[in-house]
Amino acid sequence: MPDDVVTAADQIPDQSVPDQTDDGAVPLPPVRRTPGMRPALVVLGIAVVVIAVFGLMSALAPGTQHTPPPSSTPKKVVGTTLLAVPAFNALKPIEQPGTPPQNIVNALTIPKGAVVTDHSASASATGYDEQIDFSVPGADQAAVVAFYRTQLDNNGWKRISVGPATNQPTTTQVLAQAAGDDGWYWEAGALVSPTTFGSGNSQSTPFVIRLFQVPDAN
Repeated sequence: MPDDVVTAADQIPDQSVPDQTDDGAVPLPPVRRTPGMRPALVVLGIAVVVIAVFGLMSALAPGTQHTPPPSSTPKKVVGTTLLAVPAFNALKPIEQPGTPPQNIVNALTIPKGAVVTDHSASASATGYDEQIDFSVPGADQAAVVAFYRTQLDNNGWKRISVGPATNQPTTTQVLAQAAGDDGWYWEAGALVSPTTFGSGNSQSTPFVIRLFQVPDAN
């Protein structure tokens, strides 16, 4: 067969050998593109926004106002010479597991020097209704009333009324309300009785702190 005759077999390219570059090197396969970091950053951004929104909703929801643990340092009370101290230790005789909620207990104060004299529970359609009795040596009725007029309008309390207690015309009641962390509204009443006098013209003023649950805000 003459040398210049080209057969059909000679026209079919060899598929078993990859094309080569001019310098004889085998070319690399095309680079595969990966998704990159942008989708992950978008997901992370959405998660941060969702967490922030839920945190804001929780902070603004009723009944979630948190009162920080009170300082044990006595504090001056405007309008009286009495000093305020946290009531949480004195209230232990009327506490139940989780009731009253901690933010309510932390929001109550008593005059420095007040001593517990008694405690009792009352029947209530809503659940919790208990009281604890105190006496403040050396203080008169006006001073204790002034104390609670101020203290039950602070620390998350909203004062509702001040006036004679029901069926006790000589006893002054200071009534206030606050939202508990348990989802209930709570009312606190400070019922301050007339000052009593002992030997040597010593005086003391009895008062009662009553705590009870209410379903709605006043």
